[in-house]
Amino acid sequence: TTLLYTIKFEEVMAEGEAVKVAVRVRPFNAREKNMNAKLCIKMNGPTTYINDLEGGDEEKFFTFDYSYWSFDDFEDIDGYLTPTSGKYHDQQHVFNDVGVSIRENSWNGFNCSLFAYGQTGSGKSYSIIGYGKNKGVVPLYCEDLFIRMAELQKESPDNSYQVQFSMLEIYNESVFDLLAGKDRKALKIRQSKQRGFFVQGLKKTPVGSYKEIEDRMAEGTANRTVAATKMNATSSRAHTVVELTLTQKIVSDGANMTKTSVVNLVDLAGSERASSTGATGATLKQGAAINKSLSALGNVIAALASASEGGKKTIIPYRDSSLTMILKNALGGNSKTVMIAALSPASVNYEETLSTLRFADRAKQIKTKATVNESPTDKLIRELREENEKLKKMLEGGAIDTSMVKDDDEDDVSEEEIQARIQALMEENSAEKETMESEWKNRLEAAQKAIEELKAEQSRKEELKSNTPHLLNLNADEQLCGMIVYFFEAGSEKRMGNKMTDPPNDIILSGLEIEPSHCSIVNNGGKLTLTVHEEAKVHVNGEYVSGKLDLMHSDRVLIGANNVFTVVNPAEYEAGLKAGLVYYKFTYEDAMEEVQHLGSKDDAQKGEEILQEDIAQLGPMIGEVNAMSCALDKKVKFEIVIMPEEGKKRRTAMVSMFSYLTSCTYLLSRDEFISRKYKMEEMYQMFVEGDDSWKSISQNEDPFTEDENKETTIGTVSISLKSLGYLFEQEQTFTITNYQGAPKGELRVEYFPCKEDGSLITEDDDVFVDDPDSLIGQPLQFVLKIPYARGIPKRFENVFCRYKCFLDSVYSSTSTITGVNPEYGYTKMHSCKPVTDQFVDYLEKSNLVIEVVGTQIPVRMKEGDMRTTKQLMNSNFSQTTTPRALMDPEKQAIMSELDSTKKRADKQQNKLVKVQELLDSAKANNQDSISVEDLQKILESNANSMGIAVAGLLAVLKFQKKQ
Repeated sequence: TTLLYTIKFEEVMAEGEAVKVAVRVRPFNAREKNMNAKLCIKMNGPTTYINDLEGGDEEKFFTFDYSYWSFDDFEDIDGYLTPTSGKYHDQQHVFNDVGVSIRENSWNGFNCSLFAYGQTGSGKSYSIIGYGKNKGVVPLYCEDLFIRMAELQKESPDNSYQVQFSMLEIYNESVFDLLAGKDRKALKIRQSKQRGFFVQGLKKTPVGSYKEIEDRMAEGTANRTVAATKMNATSSRAHTVVELTLTQKIVSDGANMTKTSVVNLVDLAGSERASSTGATGATLKQGAAINKSLSALGNVIAALASASEGGKKTIIPYRDSSLTMILKNALGGNSKTVMIAALSPASVNYEETLSTLRFADRAKQIKTKATVNESPTDKLIRELREENEKLKKMLEGGAIDTSMVKDDDEDDVSEEEIQARIQALMEENSAEKETMESEWKNRLEAAQKAIEELKAEQSRKEELKSNTPHLLNLNADEQLCGMIVYFFEAGSEKRMGNKMTDPPNDIILSGLEIEPSHCSIVNNGGKLTLTVHEEAKVHVNGEYVSGKLDLMHSDRVLIGANNVFTVVNPAEYEAGLKAGLVYYKFTYEDAMEEVQHLGSKDDAQKGEEILQEDIAQLGPMIGEVNAMSCALDKKVKFEIVIMPEEGKKRRTAMVSMFSYLTSCTYLLSRDEFISRKYKMEEMYQMFVEGDDSWKSISQNEDPFTEDENKETTIGTVSISLKSLGYLFEQEQTFTITNYQGAPKGELRVEYFPCKEDGSLITEDDDVFVDDPDSLIGQPLQFVLKIPYARGIPKRFENVFCRYKCFLDSVYSSTSTITGVNPEYGYTKMHSCKPVTDQFVDYLEKSNLVIEVVGTQIPVRMKEGDMRTTKQLMNSNFSQTTTPRALMDPEKQAIMSELDSTKKRADKQQNKLVKVQELLDSAKANNQDSISVEDLQKILESNANSMGIAVAGLLAVLKFQKKQ
């Protein structure tokens, strides 16, 4: 038995330990409740199920180590969310599963990593940090850590226990120390054979309690907020890594032993709605990539999972991004790793939630090999000293041992990089040696003194907040809200603008569309008055303002494109409360929706909640990219447009990109636009920092340009296929409409049910369908024809039509023809063998969208036209980002359905005539072989169909009234 146990233990250590993965679903948030969102998640034990309530896809399920249900079955008892049944998993339950294992492993000397993943707002922060009495994994772990340290120190006074804290952020592949304050600059990632990848110059500060960790995290978050505004970044595009280093110096049998555990707490950037991400193991498409770090992380996870499954040996692409280099140990090295994936329960977030589940499902297949980090203290110090002496000799001209700073599978590394790595490793070794040799008490006291100074400054600010009017920042990430505050003391006037003024502004703002002298705010007797300077953009409560305006408590102020504030006036607030006023707590989303002039979510058409969410998300982005286009003078303008979605009656948000240089317009999907925006931000950041290399980016790589020969959608037609369910044909000429609802010609479309040989089903075949459900289980064929188009604008060439029918994964297309009146003569037979519930549902509820596609003939700007992008935009200036809406696709579909309904009614009427003729004939011949019961059934079915015809007419009248 002992032998077998030993063999099994060795096999486990050799194969590694799988990453533990937990998923957790939160309750509906306020926005989702207002939208009357539907629940798309259910859980049974460790298995999580997800249903596509909008698209109708089959239910999918995933099994993890833990599936936590935190959606309902709880009550608030004195601020703590307490289970009312065994179904609900509270914070303590999650900690008992996840946090306790991290606690035990870290005390045993193992490195540990905790990942948090999910879209912004999915509940990551609640599980990891928590709020109020609902403490998350991190505070519960840290509190337990320091309690245990105190107990062990009391038991063995000769032992010592130390904790160091660091916090970094990865944005656009640059690594920043969030404790560096005003000295913020991008840090280098270096490498050594023994340490692996490490961040050169990252500040590690001693902490003596969880309260000190909280203070340091607050400091890091405040620094992150200021930097995010400067870089035009939001939390959903930045990764945060908190590192806690637990060092145990233990005296045992007269020898000093050092046991070290590094605990990484990783808050990954928010997942996006993209069907093709590295998380699925599929090849990444440029337009669907979230950003380089997440894409690379997906590729690394896929490679590690494949290796764990026994796939062929491959090089894991850790070096593809800063994130994967920093997390190498956590993912595939010396670490015990846990991931918590946060899920939204709402059907409107189905795509993001499915993406998160797939990401987590891939991660659970990774295996890591953790080892205890324990060595004699004197030996560690001696080894660090000896290694530094060896490195010093190399720098002084001795033989360089590249194996110390280079992996065997790494490509050629320049001599300059080798020298830099050696220098970085020496600095890291010196810092670690100093930590071991120095008096911990002195270092801790120095760190605590710095924290006290920060707390004193924070206390001063809190006192000012209680009695002085001020602006507080709003951010898409709630953690970053309220971190920036500008006070306006009585009688003061403060000038606001960018840093390009002399003397400098009182409040220096960074970001898009901030003018040198943008605006000013005066505090006159407790009343704030805003003065907007010429050409500066300022919105208050969603309205564009110029000149002077009195600001009231709770007003939302957007300065430029991305500096969003709320006005706080304590005196006005107190007076309002006494007068019975109730103040609503506005969010960043509320402020940006006001600017876009979006209606309430309650006003959204049924089934278009996802469209409203996309518009709310894209609106601020459109303002930002247009501002970047102006700053870089790219001669491009972006707008939100609304298009019909393939195979569905609902609509989808896209982005149009108009080039002033060629007068060409291109349509971008939401995912492709977001991917381009990341690249635009990189270019803009280069511009801000004075790096002119953005000017030399090739046209193929420039996100502001598009290939002039790229196919573009001229317009679309939406066709109801409902008549196919009754085996009726359809022949109609449809208006081709573009994204602005403007007519772009006409398209002739015909379709008819047919036999297997393609011949038309006629009345002589005596085939009659009263209910489409009766087709289920039978074969159905139909022919679709596109004979011609008429009136195609002359500026388009190489014009063709394409569509996807039912479950088609590829387009069916006509021939390509140049001309105003192309003759296509297109015919294709489609088959469904057999007809299914899903196909009948498709005929009843979906539209066939046919795109008319072509290439544009460029119309160049006139030679000598020296107008800037800003001037060109101002020539047709609009202060909102309200989307251009396509003419409702229901109009064409309803007209098509009305034609179909009329044909059904005509056929029913013909049947009645024939039955009447049959009855007359029977009476004349004194026959009694006609069943009255059968006749009654026919009459009832006709009554039903006539009712359908009336319903169709009412639908058209209702639609016209709505228009």
